[in-house]
Amino acid sequence: MFHVTRDVAASPVHPPAPATTYRAFLVARGGRIVDMVPLHADSDDEARRQALELVGEEDMVELWAGLYAVARFERDGAAHSGS
Repeated sequence: MFHVTRDVAASPVHPPAPATTYRAFLVARGGRIVDMVPLHADSDDEARRQALELVGEEDMVELWAGLYAVARFERDGAAHSGS
């Protein structure tokens, strides 16, 4: 007969959740995407701060997390939250 015992001390330790990968799309005049920059952040707010630094390179930066549009930043200083 077999006896199965569970060794609680041997259970795996779960590491903290990894940072979310965001994508910042650099958009030129006319709506043409000229580049995509992957961003790693622990929150939408942190990703927004990182994306805002990219605005000077192009007219607009759109920040996405998967299929979720997080925000859009324009060179004129306008910022729009995703839906």
